This record gives sequence, structure tokens and C-alpha cells, in this order.
Amino acid sequence: MHQPLDSNGEYRGSGSAEPPRVVVAVPSTGQIHHACMDSIREMIRHTRRAAEIAFWWDNDRPHDRCRNALIERFVADGRWTHLLFIDTDEVVGPDTLDRLLAHDAPIAAAPVPCTFQRYGLPGDDHGVTIGTNVMVFDEVARRGSVIDADAPDRGYRRLDPDDFPDHPFTCDAVGMGLCLIHRRVIERVERPWCAFVGDGDTGVGEDIYFMRKARAAGFDILIDPHVMPDHYKPIDLTHLDLLFSDKIPVSPWPRLQTPDDCRRVIVAARVPQTGWMPIRSADVLQEWELNGAGRVHLESLRADTFRGAVHELLRRLPGIDNSFSRVLFIGDDVVPHSKSLGLMASVDAPIVAALTRTLIDGHICWSHWHRDAADGANGMDGAGAGSWHAPQNINLPQTTEPFDADAVDLSCAMIDRSLLEHVLPRVPVDDPGPNPDHAFMQRFCQTATKITGLRPHVVPLTVERRAEIGLRGLLNLKMRLKSQFRDQSLPAVSYAP
Repeated sequence: MHQPLDSNGEYRGSGSAEPPRVVVAVPSTGQIHHACMDSIREMIRHTRRAAEIAFWWDNDRPHDRCRNALIERFVADGRWTHLLFIDTDEVVGPDTLDRLLAHDAPIAAAPVPCTFQRYGLPGDDHGVTIGTNVMVFDEVARRGSVIDADAPDRGYRRLDPDDFPDHPFTCDAVGMGLCLIHRRVIERVERPWCAFVGDGDTGVGEDIYFMRKARAAGFDILIDPHVMPDHYKPIDLTHLDLLFSDKIPVSPWPRLQTPDDCRRVIVAARVPQTGWMPIRSADVLQEWELNGAGRVHLESLRADTFRGAVHELLRRLPGIDNSFSRVLFIGDDVVPHSKSLGLMASVDAPIVAALTRTLIDGHICWSHWHRDAADGANGMDGAGAGSWHAPQNINLPQTTEPFDADAVDLSCAMIDRSLLEHVLPRVPVDDPGPNPDHAFMQRFCQTATKITGLRPHVVPLTVERRAEIGLRGLLNLKMRLKSQFRDQSLPAVSYAP
């Protein structure tokens, strides 16, 4: 519990007779993102408008029960005036609570970046896009009105930041990811406060259910557009374009290429020490092994780094039949599709990598590197981070054949077994720099090129690769892209969240 005091040991509030006493409530699944917890601590330390702040959490399941348990506890302790919900994967600013309290509103919320299903005709496959949790009714005539909390057929349109005015405004509903609620709202809304109604396609979430009941009780929902947290979610970086469009550019190569299903391949899947892996990856790996008629040998490598995984595989290779002549590495963040193995095996090169996107020096880039001509003369001493350049943009429709790169990310790459056995002992494991795994991969590819005289091949086959990333940066990118479409004279936008 925290009581904000000034240098004289007095309350740093507004002088009100009943200064706010706020509970920061975190519904959880038993875990919280470290950046979220750090930001909450900073917010509590910097808050001036609250006389007292408490931090509560609950991990009941499902989510509506979790929120209801926190609200029940709040109602039972009458000294608290406000309840601030914060989700466990958000990062809030130090002035967040002060800014929301300053509005003196029954419900004051911040727009939270989030992903959701793209709008379109019923039955269509629309994929996922990015926007905010601020909503108005789909039916224009109903905006500003009150809808029964149990009516799942009344849907909403989510707003983008360029839909917001430059000042606080009201909306029809908002998610409770970052939402300050006054006690009088909760006391007037009948139980259950939160509930999920309907099915997954037409249902009303527990937070929207609460907002509908609050609106029916006569309360407005105030949005402060200048208070926006970051929101960390796992995103497929390779197919990032799908967040902004229902169609993405693709290469014709995978459609025209004939898969090679005859090669005997070791599939080396890196699994982090936690032991968890994406279920869709496990499904594809099992399909390869079961349908491979003995041509696929699967090895799960428990390691938190690629370097650790390859050296663990090197230790196991003597016990694996030599007829398995290639090794396909699958990183713990890679979700291959069923055709990836045969298509990559169809290319006859010592190192063959698929196209994936990953974070490199804070930018979303295609995970292969080129070097400046001047750097190439430096040999292996030029493997520093400044010598390598990963592209942010590729014209996929015009990429009809595999192409060479100076180095590739080996997290989704097929390597000749004999080359792997020959090169690994020559490459130092402990490379300096901010990303030792990338430095290791660059040195591995350089050494392989020196031995074989051939550079790594990149096939124009895009493979899903996931990373946890702040959605606020992607939402800003969407806004820049929308602005670019409105003004075609603007320069191209790079993927820098």
C-alpha cells in the first residue's frame, strides 16, 4: 500500500475533503509481465492526486470471475473510492493515474492498442487487424444510446487513434484493460458486474457487459486519448502485413516449386528450458514424423539459445544414422507449415533458409543479412553488428527464385549434416554484442562460405515467426500507413515499431 506524500510528509492531493483512495486491480492468469509490474510501481510512486493506493490481484478463471472477485473485494472495503483495472501485459505511463483522476469522471479509460478480427461480411475469413479497445455501435442511429447488457447481437465498431478528437470524449463501450471506475458506478450496477454472454462470434465480453450495465445506469464513459499504454502480445512478424490488409504480397515460387519428399532429414526443434512450445508447431512436427515413412528423424533440443541447441545436436549426431544427410532447424518462435520441409529440401545448397521476419536492433527485418563490399574484405574480423544489414522490405511478387545472402538466421534453415559437423567446432560460441545468437549465425555462415565457396540460399517461402512486441508501435505504424495512403507523395514507411 502506498500513500503519496510531499517533502513535508503531507498528502500531495488536490485539497479535496475526500481525496481519492485507489485500488490498482490486476486480473491475471497467475503471471504478470515484468515491464507491466515495473510501470505500475513507477506510476504509484509518481501519483500525486491519490491519498492512498493499494495493489490487488486475482487469478480466478474464467476472466469474468476474476474481475468480479476483485470488484467484490472492493465493494466490501468501503474506504476505497476508485478501482483502476490494469491488464498484466500492459505498460502504463507514470502519470496515468493522475491524468485519469483529473477528469473526476465516473468512468475514465484509456485507449488500449489491441488485435481483433477484421470487419467484413458474415462467414468471410477476415483475419486479424490492429486498433484500439474504444468502441461505438455499428448502427450509427444507436450511437450514444443504451443497449441491453445481455444483447450479444448489438455489435461495435472499434476506433483508430485518427478517429479520436484531440480532447477527452465519450464512447459507447471500452475494454477494461486500463479503466478507472468510481465506487458510485459499481454500487449502482447490479450483480453480476462482469459476465460473458453469447458465443465466440457474436458474444459480449465481460468488460463490454459491465459497460452496457453502467451506461444503462446513467453513466458516461470518458476516454482520454492522450493516455495510451503499450500492450505486449505475440505477433507473427513474417506476415505482419496481414494486420493492415486482408491481402499480402507473396512469391509465386512455393506454388510452382515441386517439393522433395525423398530426402532423409533430421528436424531439430529448439524448445526453451520452460518446456513449452506452440501447439501448432508440435502438430506440424508430428505430421512430418508420422507421414515421413522413416525419412524424418525428430530431435527436441532443450536450450534457451540457438547456440546451445546446435551444440546439443552436435553431441547427439554420432547416435543418429548417417543416412540422414540434412538438418532442418526450427526455432522455438517459428511455426512451420506442412509444406515447408519438402520445399526447402528441394533446393540443393549447403544452407537453405526460409523467409522469416524478426527483431534486429529494434527493427522488424527479414532475417538474413548482406554486407557492404568494403566489409567483405575484412574477413571474419568484420562480423560486428555495424557490418551487417538486414532488409526491411522485399518485393515478394518479383522474387521468383531463391537468392543468396551473406548470412541467414538459422532458426528456420536446412543445413548439410557434414557441413554442420565440420563448421561448428570452428565457430566461437561466446560472441560479443547485443545479440550473441545473431553474431554466432553470421560467423557460422561466413565459415561455411569459406569452406564451400557458396553463400547461403534464401528461398522465397514465408514461414510464420512470432515475437512478443508492443502493439502501440504497430498501431503507430498503421496510422502512418493510413496517412501514406491518403498522401501518396509520402516516402515509404519502414517497420520500426
